[in-house]
Amino acid sequence: MNRPMTPDPSGFLPMHPLAFRVLMAVVNGPSFGMEIVQSIEAAEQGTRLYPANLYRRIRDLLADGLLEECPGPAGADPRRTYVRLTALGRSVAEAEARRLHALAMDARGLDLLRDA
Repeated sequence: MNRPMTPDPSGFLPMHPLAFRVLMAVVNGPSFGMEIVQSIEAAEQGTRLYPANLYRRIRDLLADGLLEECPGPAGADPRRTYVRLTALGRSVAEAEARRLHALAMDARGLDLLRDA
């Protein structure tokens, strides 16, 4: 991804839905591939996440400075690569959440979310 060099979160918006899901999966602490997959699949019931898609998104988020590799917990399998949000990643996730919330409020105002 060719993102701006600025730490301004708005430069990363709108986010790809899977990238946003990855950030949400690690918002409460470090995680690794399979845990992230399970978190996303649980949140989006019926969704099947393919490893190539996940790892491409993680690679891009690492390159953009939104995630960083970190040590796993004591006793963790050393073959697992753990990632966590950076300060910029948290700011971007918050900005994307606000953006999506504003869209949902607009949709509600247009009576597109009657049942929600």
